[in-house]
Amino acid sequence: MIKGGRNQQTARAGEYYVAAELNRRGAYAVTFAGNMPKTDILASDANQNRTVSIQVKSRRTGTWQCSIKDGEKCAEKSNESAFWIFVDLSKGKNPPDYYIVPDWWIRNNIYEMHNAYLKKRFGKRAVTLDSPHHAIDHRRLVQWKDGWNILGIL
Repeated sequence: MIKGGRNQQTARAGEYYVAAELNRRGAYAVTFAGNMPKTDILASDANQNRTVSIQVKSRRTGTWQCSIKDGEKCAEKSNESAFWIFVDLSKGKNPPDYYIVPDWWIRNNIYEMHNAYLKKRFGKRAVTLDSPHHAIDHRRLVQWKDGWNILGIL
């Protein structure tokens, strides 16, 4: 299978796992068939009093992939309604591991980690100078493992 096809399968599988888990826990969750920028799932509580948007990042091996363009200096939001859910589909993980992260936190984390990386390298990327690629290791997300309640819809 070509790599792009495998990546799309991984992404779609993660979205379906998250939607299924949310529905299993009593929320309503829908995925999108097309490309909706920064939103893979919309979910709400059973009474539809609160709706949240979710961006899903999935991996089978290695790190989760995103862009430095996703990073920005952010302050904590007390009533966040946008979240990222990182899904670990590594072999032997059944069910997968989930890391539920507020949007403001991950954007700020990407911004801070990228700036720290550049500082170590005198302002330049190690290999491809203009690459927007940014990898997220699971160790950065440990505090968010299985934190479903922060969504405020369960």
